[in-house]
Amino acid sequence: MANWSTGLQVSRWAKQLAYEVGKEIYFSKFMGESFDSMIVKKQMDEGKGKDITFGLAGLTPAADNNSGGFYTGDTAIEGNEASLSSNSQTVSTAHRRFAVISDGNFADSKVLYDFRTEALSELKRSYAEDHDAQIFSALTATSGTFGQLKAVAAGSTYGNSDGEDSLAATGKIALEDISKLKRIAMLGGSGTWKMRPIKVEGKDYYVLLVHPEVSYDLFQLDGFQQIQREANVRGDDNPLFAGALGMYDGVVIHEHEGITTADTMGSGNNVKGARNLFLGAGAGLCAGIGEMNWVEKTFDYGNKLGIAAGQIYGVSRAVFNSKDYGSIQYLTARTDI
Repeated sequence: MANWSTGLQVSRWAKQLAYEVGKEIYFSKFMGESFDSMIVKKQMDEGKGKDITFGLAGLTPAADNNSGGFYTGDTAIEGNEASLSSNSQTVSTAHRRFAVISDGNFADSKVLYDFRTEALSELKRSYAEDHDAQIFSALTATSGTFGQLKAVAAGSTYGNSDGEDSLAATGKIALEDISKLKRIAMLGGSGTWKMRPIKVEGKDYYVLLVHPEVSYDLFQLDGFQQIQREANVRGDDNPLFAGALGMYDGVVIHEHEGITTADTMGSGNNVKGARNLFLGAGAGLCAGIGEMNWVEKTFDYGNKLGIAAGQIYGVSRAVFNSKDYGSIQYLTARTDI
């Protein structure tokens, strides 16, 4: 007969789950509390409300000083100051819960495992996957206003929330597109602000996150693998480079199956495409309230044990005055492997 008594162990299991989830989330290596990080995370104490407000700021020069330059000599600067314009973005949160239950004392007696340990493993995986899915969904807009570089029949075009219908089957990832994305980020576009790079040891980087089938196409490009052998970052233990496929023109390339895909893009609704993500500092906002909880309950007169975990969190794409703050979508065709 199983003994489900836990006493004060519940608090320990809750803390352990929170720790394990934090390690398992893919985007955790890109997270930080400042806007120097790709994903900005803010954690509030429980009871502070269900939404969290982030402040986004940008320097707006005075009308007659649009270059943002300095005045010299005794030129009056009063009335010609650059204004620090700010924009607040509120991220809504929700209490997201998940639970597991044992098969019962008789069934559990047939296998050698500890139910709480197995529950921890399952809850950890489920919560990490949910966090990542929420972030991918938030960063991938499919309606409204957003910046997008799209591979078309010849080359690529940048547009402001352009549709999928002109994506070409031949419009796969291209090295020149990566360079173009970087320059759009540096200069700003119709759907995106001038994007801040992620700084590592004084150097500027952006991140391109592609679907695995797009990364397959990337490695088919002439010269890409040779470029990695000659110019790739070696021995750098910064999380930005951990697990990267390589780097091109100051853009660190990663892959993840969470990238949004569809098989019905293009004018004939038959192009297999992917909404890859080009990201800079402050691309996404992640809000959390309170701590992870762990609740245990017995069923069927103590024959079964159920464990539920809950956490309050929410994510959003960073948007400043209706333009993306740190992200561009890169819409390409992909090889169906």
